[in-house]
Amino acid sequence: MLTRRVRGRTFLLRPCPRVNQIIRYVLGVMSNRHQIDLHAVIAMSNHWHVVVSDEHANIVEFQRDCHSSISRALNASFGEFEAVWSSSPPSRVECEEPHDLLRRIAYTMANPVKDGLVRHGHSWPGVRHAWPRKPQMIRKPKKFFRGKDAGGKWPAEVELKFTRPSGYEEYSDEELAELVTRTIAEAEEKAHQVNLEEGRHYLGRKKVLAQRRHACPASYEEHFRNSPKVACNDKWLRIEKLRQNKQWLVDYKIALGQWRDGDREVEFPFGTYLMRVVHSATCALVQS
Repeated sequence: MLTRRVRGRTFLLRPCPRVNQIIRYVLGVMSNRHQIDLHAVIAMSNHWHVVVSDEHANIVEFQRDCHSSISRALNASFGEFEAVWSSSPPSRVECEEPHDLLRRIAYTMANPVKDGLVRHGHSWPGVRHAWPRKPQMIRKPKKFFRGKDAGGKWPAEVELKFTRPSGYEEYSDEELAELVTRTIAEAEEKAHQVNLEEGRHYLGRKKVLAQRRHACPASYEEHFRNSPKVACNDKWLRIEKLRQNKQWLVDYKIALGQWRDGDREVEFPFGTYLMRVVHSATCALVQS
């Protein structure tokens, strides 16, 4: 699950036809270009979540190009020049098992309810999609994206499609779709009960649309929190994955030290990105 916040928590992604079209178009283009399987997406007013599978190790380029293109397109559309995204690093949480992926999809789709914005997720006026949504053709927005007729590479329209989550091979498409729908509904109901217990009222669709783009929530945001890297409901599997992540840092540091000493044959651990892409360093083919 990929997450990134807008700078200063401002509502620069506040739903409107222009913003929604830009986000859908960029997602469609970049998921096709980088061979990313989309499972779910929610564009809240000041952050977004995208749940994906990455079979070709292109997740870094996908995030980079999505964030860059959305930011520049929004600025071009609204006549602005400042940064859209927060300078804090994007979050990327790895789902260890199929049901962990399903929980992240449900969390993503229930986000507007959890945040006290609408009572039902389907009432959210912004981008909110998940498999088994049918593919949709998205036309190129009018500004920023230069088409082939003008010497650019942006297609006139692109197919935005969502892929079935892996790991449920024993389920038919209909059975898995029912499970996804039920899990999302349960997440929304749980969020509603929490809001009810805390006495929170829903802002409502109309007031969401009436918010100013440069406004921000009045609530306090806690800073310097831990940024999770692993989503796993199994305690011992989660502990093992965290141990592997720590060992990866040790192995990488050792390999980097050898590289700096002039050893160009050193093998970096599986999952190394920058050294592989920029310096063509050798990397392990499987995770140790």
